[in-house]
Amino acid sequence: QTGLLLMKIFLTKFMWDGQEYVGPDIHASNHANAELIAEAQGLILEGELQSIVQLEDLDDINRPRVLH
Repeated sequence: QTGLLLMKIFLTKFMWDGQEYVGPDIHASNHANAELIAEAQGLILEGELQSIVQLEDLDDINRPRVLH
């Protein structure tokens, strides 16, 4: 046993002065632990990050842009 824990990424949000903001990500081994961390930090757990989808061609993102 190496003691290696597989962590999942959980997304959060929080409210401040009536406005909703994206919160920090929580890295936890399961949903129950993420919920405990979120509650202790005053965050609202939105769900588990499942995947990131590339919407643009990365060449376009890294290309220098000229602003006029």
